[in-house]
Amino acid sequence: MSGTGSAALKRYQAGKRLTRGEAIEAKCAECCADYADGRLDCGITRCPLYQWMPYHGRQESPQGED
Repeated sequence: MSGTGSAALKRYQAGKRLTRGEAIEAKCAECCADYADGRLDCGITRCPLYQWMPYHGRQESPQGED
């Protein structure tokens, strides 16, 4: 699965420059294993980047509703 920040992470790994926002999103994608379990809030509230997490506040919906 891929989510917000995945493309930026790939660009960074290819040696391209990122904006500050892209870098934050790329770090979240890296930390969340490219959102392998879905595009959800990571729940790591102690992370200094948490308030900018792309899926901040998004919880898993009951099966079949997402």
